[in-house]
Amino acid sequence: MTTVERYEKALAVLDEYIREHNMRHTIEREQLLKFVAEINKPLFTIHDLDSKRQEAHISLPTLYNSLELFVSARILYKLERTKGVISEQYKWALDAKDAMRIICTRCGREAHFTDKAIQQIVQNRKYANFVPAHFSLTIYGVCKTCRRLLIRQNKK
Repeated sequence: MTTVERYEKALAVLDEYIREHNMRHTIEREQLLKFVAEINKPLFTIHDLDSKRQEAHISLPTLYNSLELFVSARILYKLERTKGVISEQYKWALDAKDAMRIICTRCGREAHFTDKAIQQIVQNRKYANFVPAHFSLTIYGVCKTCRRLLIRQNKK
């Protein structure tokens, strides 16, 4: 999905959400949504938007409030990470897909895969007071190449 397509899709969702909740449509929100659509990272923080915000003369509270609005409208997901310091990260929600991948712990090689059985289990699972949107599964192990190298090293 291109930046323009992402922006237009998000703008349509935002317009509908604003209309349903009797809110105002502002140019600042639209600009911030465009800045968010231009970010090409899977996860981003407020700091990634700060320089563009300053160039557009948009206040910091407007940035925070707009991001919360985008989360409420389900345009973005908000992830709170704790690594010594609590930080908020955001992820694009409109084009989110179920992700399954395997990662070799020795060489770092990564491969994506799909498994219909796993997808069906997750989709059919009932959670108390929770409705899942999508999921991510990561399996760590040793790839075929690294396993061969380990076997050769053990034989010597």
